[in-house]
Amino acid sequence: MCALAADDPLARRRSVRLADLAGRTLLIDRRTGTTTPELWEADARPRTEETHDVDDWLTLISTGRYVGVTAESTADQYPRRGIVYRPVRDAEPIAVRLAWWRDEAHPATQAVVELLTALYRTG
Repeated sequence: MCALAADDPLARRRSVRLADLAGRTLLIDRRTGTTTPELWEADARPRTEETHDVDDWLTLISTGRYVGVTAESTADQYPRRGIVYRPVRDAEPIAVRLAWWRDEAHPATQAVVELLTALYRTG
């Protein structure tokens, strides 16, 4: 997903492409983010700046000076006034991993694994 200021011209679109962001400044949350400039070809990478907190990331994006690329879950977990999220139709999906201690698995572990697997397959 691309996080944009609500008044950004790209916010009117249903989706964006990586090329639409190449001339922009991409804000990267180094603490929790998964986005890197390597999503773009070397000659088409956007400028980057960093933040270390998702709240700062969203606040700065809302100014319109930056855009962000993030997992779809961010849109669900961090809805904000002044921010819109649009699918990036040519970005690779982000791998999701589930981990647990095998020797101390909770009795519901297998049920959780099955539920999450089903949800990510249909999502």
